[in-house]
Amino acid sequence: FPGTFDNYVASVVNHWQINKDKNLDKLIQALQKMGLASTIESEQINDIQVELKVGRLPFTSNSKTTKKDMVSMVDVGFGVSQVLPVLVALLAANPGQLVYIEQPELHLHPRAQVALAEVFAEAANRGVRVVVETHSELFLLGVQSLVAEEQLSSDKVQLHWFTRQEDGATKISSAELDETGAFADWPEDFSEVALSTQNRYLTAAETKLWKD
Repeated sequence: FPGTFDNYVASVVNHWQINKDKNLDKLIQALQKMGLASTIESEQINDIQVELKVGRLPFTSNSKTTKKDMVSMVDVGFGVSQVLPVLVALLAANPGQLVYIEQPELHLHPRAQVALAEVFAEAANRGVRVVVETHSELFLLGVQSLVAEEQLSSDKVQLHWFTRQEDGATKISSAELDETGAFADWPEDFSEVALSTQNRYLTAAETKLWKD
């Protein structure tokens, strides 16, 4: 796929739908698990144009009506449109293929960030080589959990932190996960902000209660 993969997503999904490819079922399952959509369908507009529609949640198969609340991709939130190319790229990738993904967690609910790790693990288990840039501690915890649950081998994961030094140079720190999903050399500031903010809130809340 030369160029930006986003340009091919609709065509790939349409191909899966026409050929009843199992990847379409996997895509729908991923969207459901991440709480983003109940289904996805393609509609051929003309010889060169395909429109994607997704089923808005909540939708249950045992509902009294089988009618789906389908809307065009252009009318849904950034979360779905942002992550859809990521999901399709990972599912379409062949074993040995290298896939670069930048910040897949953008605009995603925390629950969706954790569930996203499973799609990456499934691709890695098929032999796809994935390089992902992320700032999401939840996504990383999702990967660690999968390793601990033996759904992903620890030797398939390599972590690298990029830190800007005072002299302007970039320092790269690397670590590997053990069989429990744990790793050494945790960057000092990786979760420092979250812990500091939590402590600040708890202290302020406790002080407020004592004042009242």
